[in-house]
Amino acid sequence: MLREWKNAVVHTMKGFGAIRSSRPTIVFLDQRWRHHGAYSGYLVANGGGFSLPRDNRLLPYPLSRRVARIKHDDQWEQRLIIQLMLRAGNARVLHLVDGDFDTWAYRSRAHWLDTRITATFHQTEDKLRDIACGVKAGSLDGIVCVSRVQMPWLEHLVPKGRCVFIPHGVDTDFFAASPPVTQTGGPLLLAVGAHRRDFKTLIAAAKIIKANRPDVRFRLIGPQDAVGALAQEGVVEVMFNVSDTELRAAYRESYMLFLPLEAATANNALLESMATGRPAVITDLPAIHEYTAADAALFCDPGNAQAHADAALRLLSDRGLATRMGQAAHGRAQEFSWPTVRSSLLRFLHDLAR
Repeated sequence: MLREWKNAVVHTMKGFGAIRSSRPTIVFLDQRWRHHGAYSGYLVANGGGFSLPRDNRLLPYPLSRRVARIKHDDQWEQRLIIQLMLRAGNARVLHLVDGDFDTWAYRSRAHWLDTRITATFHQTEDKLRDIACGVKAGSLDGIVCVSRVQMPWLEHLVPKGRCVFIPHGVDTDFFAASPPVTQTGGPLLLAVGAHRRDFKTLIAAAKIIKANRPDVRFRLIGPQDAVGALAQEGVVEVMFNVSDTELRAAYRESYMLFLPLEAATANNALLESMATGRPAVITDLPAIHEYTAADAALFCDPGNAQAHADAALRLLSDRGLATRMGQAAHGRAQEFSWPTVRSSLLRFLHDLAR
């Protein structure tokens, strides 16, 4: 334990040295979820800019935990170290790429810290209600929403005009368009992810489609603990622990993205599939229309398995339509390339830094 603490202190002191020497105007708080690959997720937004680690420590663990119990604040030490680093580097803006879960980082701010703090929010409206209730107005200096439907829940937390919509991005170079690969079986309908997916509708629709088109294959890619049991239904092939190149290969092998949803703001799977040039059958939710349209996707009522199945069967019966919609999807994806999105984000942050 002593060696672990010493290593943590060395790691933290290196962080102080790095930010002092770099003196960045804008700093990002490091964040990557385990289910996000190197070409997906939120931290891609910083484009290799200066990012602070989130696991800094200076005090021995028993002492840090004792203070945490007294303060009723488990993250007090990490927050204090981050604020000290920002002061040491004279950073003008700290941006949290996941403001929904990193509320600890802006829960309180030292009076001596001049750095402005901003955050991107990704959660859906039903989740934002609770999150927003726990955030004190003035804790943040700016908010980025990845869907306009989020804004009514968050804009009261920051000064007028500082809650903005900047879309999520996609790596259009890595997930580049390609013609359909040669398939050993029937057409592949692909679903990716687990968060806020409507698996009940997915399975029910898959059974309807298989009854009409026994040659159709379904594949679901997601975390094992979330999707593994669905293989027992017997209609969906389940994959997990796939690499970035394997994920891209699955998009390229697919005939369409088939994605029933419970709720959504931005959606990595939709953007990646669009970039690869595939049409989508997707649940009709307001936020989805921020990213795609009727020329690239067929929209279905929430929870309606028959509607999802009918839309998929329509595309399966008309390859020309599926091809045209895939081309339109690829074109739309270029609007959300990371260089374009990153430019919008950095422009917003630099305006706040003045």
